[in-house]
Amino acid sequence: MYHNRIFAFPISSCFISLELIMAYSVSTAGVAKCNDKYFIAKRKPGKSLGNLWEFPGGKAEKGELPEESLVREFLEEFNVDIRVNNRLCSGVFTNKENTYNLIAFKIDILSEKIELTEHTEYSWVHEDDLSKFKFPESDNIIVNHLLNNGYQ
Repeated sequence: MYHNRIFAFPISSCFISLELIMAYSVSTAGVAKCNDKYFIAKRKPGKSLGNLWEFPGGKAEKGELPEESLVREFLEEFNVDIRVNNRLCSGVFTNKENTYNLIAFKIDILSEKIELTEHTEYSWVHEDDLSKFKFPESDNIIVNHLLNNGYQ
């Protein structure tokens, strides 16, 4: 039997065990870069993590691939189509006593018009200015990756 073994596969030049992925819910984030600036959005007040900036995304629904959840979330939250590219980084975070496996993907926003439904504003921010914005714990995984490794 294999149930006590830990299987691993590469994700963005690091390894995450299959056991870890099965134990935690999956949360995704899309990181778009255009003209050396990153797309971030500010969550509405009164909602979970309200008034914080984020690299948009969300939780994968049962049976949904992480890439599919990201496409769905961007359509729901911004009414835009995106292309999901390769994985940028990943990490584990806790929110409201729940633990999640965050997978951040490089994305391209394919639509020109962005409509805000879950956010109050959005911005394209240079890498050097990311530390000036307040992000939730989950998105600090991405910010730290970008500051230490760039968009790789």
